[in-house]
Amino acid sequence: IVRDGGRVLLVDTAWTDDQTAQILNWIKQEINLPVALAVVTHAHQDKMGGMDALHAAGIATYANALSNQLAPQEGLVAAQHSLTFAANGWVEPATAPNFGPLKVFYPGPGHTSDNITVGIDGTDIAFGGCLIKDS
Repeated sequence: IVRDGGRVLLVDTAWTDDQTAQILNWIKQEINLPVALAVVTHAHQDKMGGMDALHAAGIATYANALSNQLAPQEGLVAAQHSLTFAANGWVEPATAPNFGPLKVFYPGPGHTSDNITVGIDGTDIAFGGCLIKDS
């Protein structure tokens, strides 16, 4: 959950639609700002399992184009929008409109072939998804 001025940005869903709906309810009760968009870090249940809840709430969803291709094979709902990446790994800005402080990077295959990382500009905070794990 990233607060960006008068809106909220999400990185990843919960495992299920019900759990994701609980997160959205918490945001409404505790932060009381609209969720503008969500970006998911790869096509596994723990990152994309709540996509229907986001779509039902009218939240724009984004994922690596490869994640959107892989999602149906994993029994998951694809994001509404596909991110593409430059040769240096950084997201093509035209595919990530209104991302505010979110900086999206595709390091290449790691935990999965489609994993991306999301950082918050001006901070030392990065969401590595399952790409970053304990050693």
